[in-house]
Amino acid sequence: MYIICRHSPLTYDINFSTQECLRCEWQELTELIKISSTTPITSRLARLLLHGLNQGFDKIDLAMEELPAVYSGRFYQLYHRVLPPALKH
Repeated sequence: MYIICRHSPLTYDINFSTQECLRCEWQELTELIKISSTTPITSRLARLLLHGLNQGFDKIDLAMEELPAVYSGRFYQLYHRVLPPALKH
């Protein structure tokens, strides 16, 4: 499962593990889309994010609904496409 989170960084300094990465840098989405060596999933994610920035993230996001579990005090998170109000019971 690939999960995208949109956050604002506290700093633009990058401190990465050289044991896990060869290189790490910030990229503009428009530039990331053009790089031929980008993996297919990274290219698709960059295109989705750029579409969300331009058209609104409601066009690409999944809704999250928190529902009570059978165990007292516990909850499940259900991710799905936005449903019409009549289907939310």
